[in-house]
Amino acid sequence: MTVSTTPAATVIEIPKGNVCHTLSPAHSPVATVAPGSRLRIETELNLGDVLHNVEDKFDQSMLRLPYVNGATGPVAVEGATADHVLACRILDIELVPPGVTALIPGVGAFPDWIRRRELGVHARVVDVQDGHVLWDRGLRIPVRPMIGVLGTAPLIEAVSTTDNGPHGGNLDVQEFAPGTTVYLPVKVDGALMFLGDCHAVQGDGELCGCGAIEIRTFTTVEIDLAPRPLSMVWPRFETAGYIGTVACARPLEDAFRLSVEELIRWMIEDYGFADAEALLLLGQVAEARCTQVVNPKYTYVTKIAKRYLGQVEPTDGERSEMGRGRQGE
Repeated sequence: MTVSTTPAATVIEIPKGNVCHTLSPAHSPVATVAPGSRLRIETELNLGDVLHNVEDKFDQSMLRLPYVNGATGPVAVEGATADHVLACRILDIELVPPGVTALIPGVGAFPDWIRRRELGVHARVVDVQDGHVLWDRGLRIPVRPMIGVLGTAPLIEAVSTTDNGPHGGNLDVQEFAPGTTVYLPVKVDGALMFLGDCHAVQGDGELCGCGAIEIRTFTTVEIDLAPRPLSMVWPRFETAGYIGTVACARPLEDAFRLSVEELIRWMIEDYGFADAEALLLLGQVAEARCTQVVNPKYTYVTKIAKRYLGQVEPTDGERSEMGRGRQGE
């Protein structure tokens, strides 16, 4: 996809004063910006205005479903129509400790199935220092900051920030991190972008429900518009070394199938592949995994290294990125 490369002159601050729990065209924009604008967006903790110090204690009453995963926004983009995609280039994610993760009865991946019995309420409120989550007993987990909720407004409906779909939403994809450009379909004039539910680190599957190291952030992005590909249905993303697609469904194999189909459409439309040729190649080099099995619909990512698309050989930085991708899968 081709987007503007004009550098942004200033950074527009978007405070978290308006936190939404649905992605909907009914929300009034908190700001209207020009394509190419750079935004520094303040995001709230997924639980809301609680747990401001590492000494604070988690309580199950803090989980007020469905009022979780609040997203800042929406931000309207001048000139955006259904003929565009919103290109959101993630530049930086500043973590604001503390972070929290929790295991709560009835919440999470396969309650009463993995565990056979509920384990009660368990939580960690953790500090983040020097690029690491301070877990316990000297264990330090390297941070991999990411955006959990990123999406545009659907055409007419209001979709909870716990849910997801072709508009984006609660995708929980680790690749939605600095260095990635996320492409989101536009359904309404102005696009209306929402962003929130950021994590310091998240394992695949987001297994324990209140799942990653949930944390407040200041997230800096650059947003632009590009012509919408005729074949595009689901969100897409691009990094220095990869293109990838995201899809959500139940059962899990449907999410996988939809993400593969979206990637094949991209390979056909932008890279000149025939459909059978694209599928044959993906059979050898696709990298795919489930990023979360917590939300109402599961999320699957499928990606392919650009070196297989007729691009130049990867740089040393791209090789490092490919190594990180394999370690996370």
